[in-house]
This record gives sequence, C-alpha cells and structure tokens, in this order.
Amino acid sequence: MVQLNEDFRELELKIENKVLSDLSIHNESFQEPLNIDRIVFTSGGIFVIQYCEARGFIDGHPDRQVWLSDGDVRIKNPLMENQLVIDSLKMVIPPYFHDFFYSVVGFKRRVKLNVQGNHRDIEGKEFMLGENEISEYIERIIYKKIVQQNKPIKPHHLNILERGLRWMNH
Repeated sequence: MVQLNEDFRELELKIENKVLSDLSIHNESFQEPLNIDRIVFTSGGIFVIQYCEARGFIDGHPDRQVWLSDGDVRIKNPLMENQLVIDSLKMVIPPYFHDFFYSVVGFKRRVKLNVQGNHRDIEGKEFMLGENEISEYIERIIYKKIVQQNKPIKPHHLNILERGLRWMNH
C-alpha cells in the first residue's frame, strides 16, 4: 500500500493527476530498491519529485557528485540522484513515455542556490524549487502543453502506469 508521508506538503493541482508517494520499487533490473519520494502522473508529463533536506547556501555544479550545504555539509548532487531514479524507471516503463519525464528537486527549507544553469525555466526538464512552488510549476508546464495542443499521455495510460508502479512497490 502506498501512503503519503506526512512530512510532504500536499500537492494541490487543478489538473487531473495521479500521485504516488513514498515508493520503494524492487525489480531485477535495479541494483538496489528504488526509493521515490513522489511521482505525479499528468496528461502532460511524469514528474519525479525528490525532496532535499539541505538548508542555507547550496553550492554545487550539475556535473559534480557532491555539493556543499551551509558551507561544510556534504550532500549528494540531488539532480544526479533524481536522474538515476528516472533512468531506472525508464528500464521498466515503455519507451513511449521516456520523453515525458521531468525531474523536480524540492527543498523543504529556504535555500539560496549557487548552481550553474536555470533550474526554474519551464522550458527545461530539471527543476530545483521550494516545496511550496512545485504545484505551480507542474500546472504551468501542463497548461503550456495544452496551449500548444500537445497532450501526449492519455488518461488510461496514466492509470496503467500508476497501477504498474503501485504493484511494484514493496
């Protein structure tokens, strides 16, 4: 059974969606269980959200494996960590859906980022946002796709994906 971790802010989306939280997915394709904080299925994309407990000033580079939080606390690069999750999911999800993944790193505390790149641009595929901004960004991306008349994932496909991952969750 999938349960919502009470530490996560509830996503309040005005668009049709399916949400799975606190997943631990086991598959022979994975070297170890895949832990996902939250995955949101919408008609415009699959949003894989990992929450980061880091705080203060975050200094890092998208290509470096280790970043610094508050000057001296080492953290794994959350962009790389989330991309590993997405790459693993692509091993068990049909190729049709591979281009519809979005990586979202949500910070639970207020942070100041010193990370190269624009991780707030809705044209991108990777986002680093405050926890309270996630719903807004997901909606903006979906509305942009609707305006462009690009709704790639049909509702019954969303149900199949959600049920498949729910089944794999242990």
